[in-house]
Amino acid sequence: MNRFKKAVTGLNKVIESVFALKIGTTTLALNFLGIIILRVFEERFLASTDNAVYGAIAGFLYNFFFFIVLYLLIWLLLTWILKMKPMQLTGVLLWSFWLVLLPPILDMIKTGGSVYWSFYTLDSLVGLWQEFITFFGHLPSGIVYFGTKIVFVLTIFLVGGLVFLKTKNFFKTIFSAFFAYVLMFVLGTLPSWLTMIYYFFQGSKKITEVNAINIVQLFGSMHPIFGIENDNMKYTFVNNLNGVYFLLLLFFLGIIFFLESREKLWATIKNARLPQIAYHTGLLLVGMGLGSFIYPQNWHLNVFSSISFLVILSSVLLSWKASVIVNDLNDYKIDKITNNWRPLQKNIFTQKEYINLGIILFCLALLGGLVVGLKFAMFLIVYQTLAWFYSARPYRLKKFPIIATFFSALASITVIFIGYSLFSGDENIKLFPWRIIIMMLMTLTLSLPIKDFKDIAGDRADGVWTIPALFGMEMGKLIVGSGIFISFMSSVFFLNEHKLFWWALLFGGISFLAMTSKKTKPYQMIWSVFGAVLVYAVILIKIVFLK
Repeated sequence: MNRFKKAVTGLNKVIESVFALKIGTTTLALNFLGIIILRVFEERFLASTDNAVYGAIAGFLYNFFFFIVLYLLIWLLLTWILKMKPMQLTGVLLWSFWLVLLPPILDMIKTGGSVYWSFYTLDSLVGLWQEFITFFGHLPSGIVYFGTKIVFVLTIFLVGGLVFLKTKNFFKTIFSAFFAYVLMFVLGTLPSWLTMIYYFFQGSKKITEVNAINIVQLFGSMHPIFGIENDNMKYTFVNNLNGVYFLLLLFFLGIIFFLESREKLWATIKNARLPQIAYHTGLLLVGMGLGSFIYPQNWHLNVFSSISFLVILSSVLLSWKASVIVNDLNDYKIDKITNNWRPLQKNIFTQKEYINLGIILFCLALLGGLVVGLKFAMFLIVYQTLAWFYSARPYRLKKFPIIATFFSALASITVIFIGYSLFSGDENIKLFPWRIIIMMLMTLTLSLPIKDFKDIAGDRADGVWTIPALFGMEMGKLIVGSGIFISFMSSVFFLNEHKLFWWALLFGGISFLAMTSKKTKPYQMIWSVFGAVLVYAVILIKIVFLK
């Protein structure tokens, strides 16, 4: 009995030391990434399976998404049961990552070098119930959960044991162990549930009628994503799931962020800058509109196209937010004068926390781009590089008028290319109208100084010479207002459409008057011009593209 007590005491000390670990988000993410890379190495290069590069990438994404979502769900479960902040559990999470490596190792030990083909359970409601109550005991003979089953059981016992050691509550122990199994079962059967949800809204089939064939037909078919063709049948199923997983990942990360610190979450959202969110969304839609006009045959609207659009939009906005963090870190002196409500100025984040947040957002953006296609991740890297040159030292191009807005315009064009490439597919930007590229570069270079009026005092103090900082409020309004008016009028000539002339004159004039009016406050300028641009864009589309 004494030995048992000593063992329990020693185990408690070990658990407490693990709980005492404070792991940063970037460190946690990098360690998880490393574990997933090792997992892919086990499956693709140690075991006797296909080791093609495409298969390795598909295997990476599949493993990454499945396990990250599972870990987030169990993390939320423990946070709720133990009534702790999420970051207090990072030590436990860090050490539990090693469980991911066990299933292939156990499989290889049993088979002598191969990994069992373990896949999602695809079944009807009745079949899923049978699998649930028998712990995946009614699977087809070709699907073998050997190492995976052992690790599932181990995870259930570890979750229950952890809760018992922390709470000494038998009911919470059983409850947490049971729900750990429920979470693993739901993820292991996720395509079945998603198919039932799809048919529930689609209405052509009752969810009680859904079977394995329907699930394979939905997720196993090579649905075109606008102009992007999925030409690798072997990985079609998991590729179609990746978009869903990415959106789930963002959702659960948002919940964890909220539980950890509502103040930091709301500060991050508030600092996202709504005009720029609308601007980037508009750029993406402009690109998609041009793509659909040039490649009308690629207008393939299906559930996976819709999911891919949401993934790309989320990735663009995450990239924008990551660039905001780079800008805030380099504009601390400016914001101290003109934007003292921002997160760093209010000490809501430490500088290290803010840097970690920026890294996480950037990595999530790249991950979303990679889900839809490698080239989209590359576009986002280009966008982020331009944003870095604009804001950060040693270049800090925002200090130089015209050059600064030209680089902002280049970053904006990159977002348009992303939307366009959704429709152009393998054609990339080969048929993109170069007159429109030149028009956008010129008009954005002339118009984007509108965002600098609210920072005149801070920019001058930090040696950032924007048009408003150089010429002052009144003369700056006149110069930028004239640039915006020229931008409206230039569209008539670049698009070679005389019917636009009077409309461009009208809305260019309205924008100029809104800019130069003494009643217009700096923070109102963007919205005043944005409204005119939006209405003019609708008219332009109707005249030029919908003849």
